[in-house]
Amino acid sequence: MRNIPEYLLNEYDLEVYRSQYNRNNFILDTNKGKYILRKVNMQQDQVAFIYETSNHLRKHGFYQIPSIYPTKKKLPYVNIAGQIYMLQAYQNSSEIEFKNIEDIKSTVRLLANFHKCGFDLKSSIVRPIHMKDLYSYFIKRSKETKTLKKTIQPLAQKTEFEEMFLKDYKEYLDLENLAITCINPDSCQSLIKHATLNKTLCHNDYKYHSVGRINNQINLLNIDKCGINMQVEDLSSILSKIMQKNDWDIDFLTILLEEYENIRPLLAEERAILKALLIFPEKFASMCNEYLQCKRRNNYSMFSVKWENMLLYKEKQIKASKYIKENL
Repeated sequence: MRNIPEYLLNEYDLEVYRSQYNRNNFILDTNKGKYILRKVNMQQDQVAFIYETSNHLRKHGFYQIPSIYPTKKKLPYVNIAGQIYMLQAYQNSSEIEFKNIEDIKSTVRLLANFHKCGFDLKSSIVRPIHMKDLYSYFIKRSKETKTLKKTIQPLAQKTEFEEMFLKDYKEYLDLENLAITCINPDSCQSLIKHATLNKTLCHNDYKYHSVGRINNQINLLNIDKCGINMQVEDLSSILSKIMQKNDWDIDFLTILLEEYENIRPLLAEERAILKALLIFPEKFASMCNEYLQCKRRNNYSMFSVKWENMLLYKEKQIKASKYIKENL
């Protein structure tokens, strides 16, 4: 059992009755409720940004996030010799069942509300804004696919991964090209400008582990990586993962989009980019990129399993992508 250091307790206006150490964090029973003192790998400005973001979201009606408790000095963090700590409200949460349709709908609605309230974010923290030019990104990845094919094809002895790549790359290259036809440089730059001017908040890590059930309500468990970005990237990220786990069911995708847009309608540019993001075979492109960066070919055998898992839903993904291009 590890006791919480006194110098940390002294930073907060709390009376701690009991503390429990758990994975670099302290769970505290106090005179003001239950809290978790987190040891975080973040810079001070990111914690301050999260604090202001949390306050902005609550002010605009989004309460499904853990609150941050400031220090006696009104700071959202404690800095001890360069190590950052932050104190947040603590509640037990249970995992979401992502085979449960209602849970999935609730998760998409939660994101829509987060995006709706995360608009025109006012922050005193000046942080660089980095947004991906998706058109340029897709072009780059498509070129890498062609480069990889030219690199592998002449090899006399090929690894298992190289054999699998040559067998299936054409269909994935077609998906890359199909995604590129959905957008153009102007639409991407227009959406980047919109996100920058309107200071639209993006979670930047909206996955299964980011949400949990607290008192029968779906909640965000953290917003540690949030920032100003194109919100459609959050939406495409979670929808892609849901589709992979649900056999690329287009009817289900349509239902989820309706759930989202009933709360937060998409702009025309966002819809076009969402199409492209859903169609683009990111898992395939990432593996190709990592192979090109790999200095030793025999180290790449670990990706064979990933590749085989990707192939399990290839035909359904291709069929769904063609539908998305024409009907989304």
